[in-house]
Amino acid sequence: MHISSGGGNAEKEKATRNALYAGGLDTLVTMVALLAASSSVLLADFLKTSLEGIAVLLAWLSLRRIVYGRNEAFDYGIGKLESLSSVFVGVLMMLGVCVIVVNASLNLMNPSHISGVGVYISGVAQVVFGVINTRMALNARRLLAQAPSPLLTAQKQLFASRAFGNAFIFVSLLASMLLHEKAWSVYIDPVASLIVAGFIAVSAFGVFTNSFADLLDKTLDEELQMLITRELVSHFDQYDNLHGIRSRRSGSQVFIEIFLECDADRRVGDVQVFFDRLRTSLEEQIPNSRVVVGLSRTRIA
Repeated sequence: MHISSGGGNAEKEKATRNALYAGGLDTLVTMVALLAASSSVLLADFLKTSLEGIAVLLAWLSLRRIVYGRNEAFDYGIGKLESLSSVFVGVLMMLGVCVIVVNASLNLMNPSHISGVGVYISGVAQVVFGVINTRMALNARRLLAQAPSPLLTAQKQLFASRAFGNAFIFVSLLASMLLHEKAWSVYIDPVASLIVAGFIAVSAFGVFTNSFADLLDKTLDEELQMLITRELVSHFDQYDNLHGIRSRRSGSQVFIEIFLECDADRRVGDVQVFFDRLRTSLEEQIPNSRVVVGLSRTRIA
């Protein structure tokens, strides 16, 4: 049986799928422009766009696994899939940086003017996909504000870097064409590529910083722990003893288990109503949380 892991992940999967379509079209257009032109920055653009497309594909496959996978068997482990995918995104971004740097270095040693109809194709494409990538970055930012996620953080960084790359490559192409008669204009292409590579490297570092931290299981922040405590205190008259609280993060998911002892004379139905009310209240206050409230007469270690 396949079950969905929630509307939030489904929305992220849809946004990533749209990004995958846009990235595939972007890669195709940049390949056509590269074949129809002689430009080092267009080669860097094609390689960068291809690697970024692979990164988005990995993110989409991971989200499909989260949304449609058998998550009843992997409640704790599946959250790490987002973080692991984000690490792959960072690796591919750094690989793109290496390709751009090597290509730019070769062209600095043997500079030449850009030429070919592909330059004009690329110029139009940079404007179109610059707008698309900006919208994708803003959408990832909106979803990230609703529900923190290492994968969305990586996507926001990725699309922001792509939008910056579109703008910068457009400016470099325009400058190379307008300043064609200047001897030093042959260096615009490779230098622009190095600047784009630097921006991508900074973004990749941010992705690594966020993702590696989320790959490690950790307890909740003190603020969330205090929230749970306040919620239990506000219902102190509904239970006799608190036998333990377990909490942890796994990727973007928060798991909370609470063990309570109630009066043995109370009806099970009444106890269950209280447990459901407590669970619902905590899940509404803590984003991406799954709360389990259990009945126990033995203190939990």
